[in-house]
Amino acid sequence: MFGSKKTSSPQIDQAVAQAVNYELTVADIARRSQRRAWLVAWCAIVMSLILAGGYFVFLPLKEKVPYLVMADPYTGTATVARLQGNFGKNSITTQEAVNKSNVSQFVLARESYDSGLIGDRNWYTVFSMAGERVAPAYRAIYSSKNPQRPSAVYGATKAVHVRIVSIHLLGGGGGKPYTGATVRFQRSLYDKTTGQFTLLDRTGKIATLEFSYKPNLKLSERDRLLNPLGFQVTEYRVENDFAEALPPEPAFPSPDELRQRLQQSVQPGAEGGDAMTPGASPPSASAVDGQMPANPDGALPANVPAEADPADGANIR
Repeated sequence: MFGSKKTSSPQIDQAVAQAVNYELTVADIARRSQRRAWLVAWCAIVMSLILAGGYFVFLPLKEKVPYLVMADPYTGTATVARLQGNFGKNSITTQEAVNKSNVSQFVLARESYDSGLIGDRNWYTVFSMAGERVAPAYRAIYSSKNPQRPSAVYGATKAVHVRIVSIHLLGGGGGKPYTGATVRFQRSLYDKTTGQFTLLDRTGKIATLEFSYKPNLKLSERDRLLNPLGFQVTEYRVENDFAEALPPEPAFPSPDELRQRLQQSVQPGAEGGDAMTPGASPPSASAVDGQMPANPDGALPANVPAEADPADGANIR
C-alpha cells in the first residue's frame, strides 16, 4: 500500500494542461500589450516632431502688419496702404490688374483730346471698346454739327490731359468677375505755345461705367491690337465730383522761352530774349518744337478728308 506509485489520470492531465495554457495566455497578453504601448509611444514621438517642425516653419510668418488708411485731401478718396519696406511686392490679382488697365485706357482715350492723336489712337481705342449704347454719344461730341466739339474749341494749339486719381472696381468678389468701375479723374488744358496747364473743372470728375468681355467680338487687326480681350463698355456716365479740385500741374517752359534762356546763357551781356548770335538767322516756324499747324484739320489722319467729320467714318460695334 505504502510503496505503490500514483499514476496520472485524465483529470490530472487536463488540469495540468489548463494551467500551462493559462500561463502562456498571460505571457502572450503581456507581450502584445507591451508592443501596443511601444507603438503608441513611437506615434506620439513622431507627432511631436511633426508639430515642432510645423512651428519652426510657420513661426516666421506670424508678424504684425500695420495698415494705414490714407485719404486724398482734394478728392476725399480713401485708400488702404500696407506699411512695408519693399514696395515692389504689392499683391494684386491678374483679373484686377487687367480690368483696371482696360478701364483706364478707355477713360483716358475718351476724355483726352489732342489734335495729333484724335484720329489715331484715342479715336480707335474708344470705338473698339465702346458698346452700341456708348459709341453714339462719343460720335456726337466730335460731330461737325456740334459747335462745341473739341476741335473747334481747342484747335491744334491746345490739348486736354487727363489724370486718373483712383479706380475702384465694382461687382466682384466671391469668385465672380467684375462688372463695373468708378473712376475719379481730373482734366487739365495744356497750351502747346506757352507750356501752361490750366484746370478745366472747378471740381474733379467721376466716371461710372459698366463693362463686360466678348471674346467672339469681330474686330479688325488694328482694333484687336488695341483691345485684345474684347473689352466692351456697355454703360458710361460722367458726373462732377463735389470735392475740391486737385492742384494744377507745374507749367513747362514753351519752346520760345527755352530758346531765349539758351541765348541768354550763350551771350551773358545780351538783354532780353531777342539777342541772337551774329550771323545766325532766326528759326523758322516749322523748326519750332511743339508747334502744331494752325489748321486743326491738318492733324487729322490721311484717310479722313479735311472737311469731313471723322466720326462719320467710324463703325459702331
